[in-house]
Amino acid sequence: MRICEKGRGKMFGDIFYSFTDLTLLGYIRVLIDLYLVWLIIYMLLNLIKLNIRTWQLLKGLIFVFILSFIGRFLDLTALNSIMSEIMAFNILVILVIFQPEIRGALEQIGINAAKGSEKIEKESLTEIICKSIEYLAKRRIGALIVIEQEIKFDEFSSSATIMDSKLSFELLNTIFVPTTPLHDGAVIIRDGNIYCAGAYLPLTNKEDIDKELGTRHRAAIGASEITDAIILIVSEESGKMSLARNGRITRFDNINKFKEALNSYLK
Repeated sequence: MRICEKGRGKMFGDIFYSFTDLTLLGYIRVLIDLYLVWLIIYMLLNLIKLNIRTWQLLKGLIFVFILSFIGRFLDLTALNSIMSEIMAFNILVILVIFQPEIRGALEQIGINAAKGSEKIEKESLTEIICKSIEYLAKRRIGALIVIEQEIKFDEFSSSATIMDSKLSFELLNTIFVPTTPLHDGAVIIRDGNIYCAGAYLPLTNKEDIDKELGTRHRAAIGASEITDAIILIVSEESGKMSLARNGRITRFDNINKFKEALNSYLK
């Protein structure tokens, strides 16, 4: 243990000495180095948001790194030997596990670069969606609309029809017309645009849900339990409007109250 402590002390001493002995050009190189490392970390954190499953997998990898650090810090022979075997295949494991997410992330970066940073204003988004919700509710046309926040829905949109279309009152209503092929599923709104239609969301496992709530409501609650999305529902049976967030669902009879609630949750 003393040898390890001396080794660590020498290592930190060498690092400190290397910083005190730098020229102006050396300091500039260090700043560039730190900036590029920060940029890589920032990009990785952004990629994590593209898929729900990615965060779960990442937590497992973080746990492995923590165990490896503890093993080295305390000089635990058995743990170190196990961790060294695991860490030897780390890059390969990451590439294999995250291959679909990496591909999807790169595709999304390309799409965003081509489209630019133009987004629909919050007020316009609220107006279009609430106008559509009111229209559908009055005609008792069932609807399920997901407004993405930080966590992306790529896991659930893999079997959906990608549209990547500008959000409009007419298009949103047309999608949910019962005779159209995409009405039976969720519309996912990403960055103010209709990203896809016909997406299927996971149903909640809760048993204490009102029996009046159907599959759309159960799917909305289920998806809101594992994401930060705002999910809107129109009941086909009653025409009532609902909003699901954080595993909870609120039902509305008045479009103004619905609009007020939606505005309060939108970022």
